Amino acid sequence: MSKIEALINSRMHSFTKSEKKIAEYILNSKKSDITRMTISELASNSGVSEATIVRYVKKIGFESFQDFKLNLVLDNGEEDDILEEEKDVTISKDDTPQEILRKTKLGFLQSIENTDAIIDMNNFLQAVNFIRSAKKIEIYGVGSSSAVGKILQYKLTRLGFPAYSIEDPHMQAISAATLGLGDLAFGISQSGSTKDTVDSLAIAKKHGATTICLTQHVNSPITKYADVVLEIYSGENPVKTSAGRSILVQVFAVELLSGLLYSTEYEKAIKVGKETASAVVNKLY
Repeated sequence: MSKIEALINSRMHSFTKSEKKIAEYILNSKKSDITRMTISELASNSGVSEATIVRYVKKIGFESFQDFKLNLVLDNGEEDDILEEEKDVTISKDDTPQEILRKTKLGFLQSIENTDAIIDMNNFLQAVNFIRSAKKIEIYGVGSSSAVGKILQYKLTRLGFPAYSIEDPHMQAISAATLGLGDLAFGISQSGSTKDTVDSLAIAKKHGATTICLTQHVNSPITKYADVVLEIYSGENPVKTSAGRSILVQVFAVELLSGLLYSTEYEKAIKVGKETASAVVNKLY
């Protein structure tokens, strides 16, 4: 029995009826499954509210739900709970450089295949139509998602669409409040629970903008404010792999969007592509 399992069992008598539902669900689930859930998903699966989850993790000694998940990952015995697929790509301290290369490649391929298996093409095509008709496009993301936001801005700009990626959370919120009908806000959040990104998308939607989100969790808070949800799935443990594969599948989704836009707006894409290439040709030696 792991430390957290022992902790939960030892305090079971002090839990309320709702807290016991959470405890039992956690004890009867794989830790790898729990660590991949958002607070919304755990609440839904255990039949309680998100607020109850927040109170519960604090009651058993953790600062937040994310703190609880981190400790769950680091808890004794976690290695035994890794999915078979994940064991094949998890890097250990004894791996040779060639083995690390093999595992890295395999992990990337698995993540792309995972996303390919769950992609809803109708949602991507709807997103393409929203992008094509938008007067202005703003992209919100923080952390690694902000880097993906920059890539999306670059791809859209090279295709001839007015896109701006905003990284600073305050500027995201301020700029989102200036959007309106005909504008588009695009939020990127792997967890779907990044408060700054969720808040900015909510503000944009409140002011009449069309909204799109790119996330791994379709039951997460960000989806409540998205007109279109673009779902991806990497299947990785972000604590152990630094979320590299999560970034990869986000970029994969961006490439898919770009390809669909290129095909739909072929003449425009060719024209703008030539013009933007010419604009930077003198930047090269």
